[in-house]
Amino acid sequence: MSLDDSELSTRHSELGTPFRHSLPVSDAIFGLPVYVTSAGWERVLPGANYPLADTGLNGFKWEDGRILPEFCLAWVEEGKGYLETKAGRQEIPPRRAFLFRPGEWHRHRPLAATGWVILWIHFNGELPHQWLQDGSFELSGHLPELVSPELFRSQLTRLIHAAHHTAATNSPLLSWQAAGLLTHLVKQGGERRGTTGRSSDESVNRAVEFIWNHSHAFVDVAEVVAQAGLSRRSLERRFSNAMQRSVLAEIQLCRLGRAKRLLTETRVPVKQVVHRAGLRSHQQLCLLFQAHEGMSPTAYREQATPPGAEHAESW
Repeated sequence: MSLDDSELSTRHSELGTPFRHSLPVSDAIFGLPVYVTSAGWERVLPGANYPLADTGLNGFKWEDGRILPEFCLAWVEEGKGYLETKAGRQEIPPRRAFLFRPGEWHRHRPLAATGWVILWIHFNGELPHQWLQDGSFELSGHLPELVSPELFRSQLTRLIHAAHHTAATNSPLLSWQAAGLLTHLVKQGGERRGTTGRSSDESVNRAVEFIWNHSHAFVDVAEVVAQAGLSRRSLERRFSNAMQRSVLAEIQLCRLGRAKRLLTETRVPVKQVVHRAGLRSHQQLCLLFQAHEGMSPTAYREQATPPGAEHAESW
């Protein structure tokens, strides 16, 4: 199905023109069970280049893919596309949602013949991590099994519309709307089932989930090894084979992503970023940014802050 501008205008009049908003996360929002960090929608016409130009967290180079420090939940309204993870390639039909976990390499694009209309939110918090840990999410690969797709789409549209009107401040309302939206992904009865679309090495899967759920605290490699149930040597070997990096590098990658989010989307002082990112000292934070970004955390915040953001409330 190709995209028609007049039909699109009618169906998405409640959203206005396409937009992408990164939402600031204050102390109050950060402490909620789930919080929204980004929201938006876009249309990609048949044959158009993709990914679209974006220097923020939403953007990525196709050849590199991307890894997010948070969950991404999207809905393909029209058109078709596909997504790729390390588990393989999966087609996304129209009127279907898909979900990415924190720390998971992926890339996605519409089919050139159809383009697509896509709506999305990024979110994080203790609630989705807990549901991920206990196997509550109902997923087929990365595609949620929705009982009521139309209701899901309606709630997602309202959430994105609300985000569009509160983008400068964020709002607890968005958090409660997100919590309601996520219930569509939860299995009826909450029965436990193995997750799919991941590494075939379950010890590595357990290690990765533990890292991305706990690296905001002072977790170290020894604790990850204990969770995996292997010797350190065995885990390091199997982790390297599956992830192409060490356990420590995965921990640091997670902390770097969290620190970047805090620096660019909040005005939290750098000294607070240190501990929220799971680091023990300002020196560790500086060394991490120097190694990966070639600059200090303060310099990164200054170059990444969009025009006008310096006038935002400082939390």
